This record gives sequence, structure tokens and C-alpha cells, in this order.
Amino acid sequence: QEAIPEVLKRAKDILVLSVGAILKIPRFHQLAAESRGRVYIPSGAIGGIDAVLAAKVGQIHSVRITTRKPLGSLVGAPYFAKNGFWVRRIKKPTLIFEGNVSQAVRNFPENVNVAATLSLAGIGPAKTRVRIFTSPTYHRNVHEIEVKGGFGRLLFQITNLPARGNPKTSALAIGSAVATLEKIFSRIKIGT
Repeated sequence: QEAIPEVLKRAKDILVLSVGAILKIPRFHQLAAESRGRVYIPSGAIGGIDAVLAAKVGQIHSVRITTRKPLGSLVGAPYFAKNGFWVRRIKKPTLIFEGNVSQAVRNFPENVNVAATLSLAGIGPAKTRVRIFTSPTYHRNVHEIEVKGGFGRLLFQITNLPARGNPKTSALAIGSAVATLEKIFSRIKIGT
């Protein structure tokens, strides 16, 4: 989080994977606008960001992301310590959180970067709704995104395998970072 303002002040470019950190930077949009540096935010473990950006050209009324994550990927999240809730007590699919992106990032900083990305592409962290389910029966990270607006309705579902070595993220997130770097340097740009 501290690195992003410093990089922008020096007019350098930065690729941000922990997108939730951006939401904690005071006056981030102003800082970025005043810098000659660029902030690159990969789509991460979700798809459809190009459609959300296109929808934003018109009017977006609502954005909701429902995330289903394996129980083990949420162990250690501040949400459980703050609420005196022991995650291992969960035995079946359970809704453990419902709120906006800002609240989700505070409670699950290592688990909801996709929600932060979605909020930056759409209607912002205060208006983007998040629901998080978990279960010992889940073995994949599943994200369902619904966007409604003057354009119609978008509905996406992405099912990801957890990344090897880090179950708190998805394998697709790694590919997204690589694809973003390739797009930066490519002579042909595909997608929004």
C-alpha cells in the first residue's frame, strides 16, 4: 500500500495485484490523475471487467459479487478474530459475510481483491455489494458477478482452482498478471 503512492510520485508505472490496498490509499484517484505514472490492475481471478467498463460508459444501477471459497483459504482473516468466530466450526455451505467492498477488504484483505477490482471498474467500493460463502465441501474459488444498468444485465460465473502454494488466491489471477504485462508491451491490444 505504501509503495503505490511513492511509485506514482516518481512518475513510474506499477502493476497492482493486491487491489484491496488501493482502497486504503487516501485520494488515490487524485494521486493517479496527477502522476505521469500508470497503475495497471489485472482482472485477477474474474472475467468480464471489459464488459463492466463498457457498461460504465452508460449507467450502472447495481453490482454484486458472490464469492464461494474453500474454508482453508479464509483461515486467518481478520473477520473471524474480530467477531469471535472460529472458522473451523463451519460444516456446510454458509454465508459468512454480506456488505460492501470497503467492508469486505477490511475483513478479508487477502481474499477479496477481485471485489476491489470489480468496484474500481464499476460503481465504487461503497456501492458494490459482496457476499462470501464458505464450506469444507468447496474445493474451488467461485465468483458470480451480476451487474444491472441502462445497458441491460451482465451475469458471469468464474470457477477457479486455487493457486499452488497459495490457496488464498486463484490460478487464474497469475495468468491475468502475465496477460496484463503482455498487453502493455504488445503491438496488438485485444479487449477493452
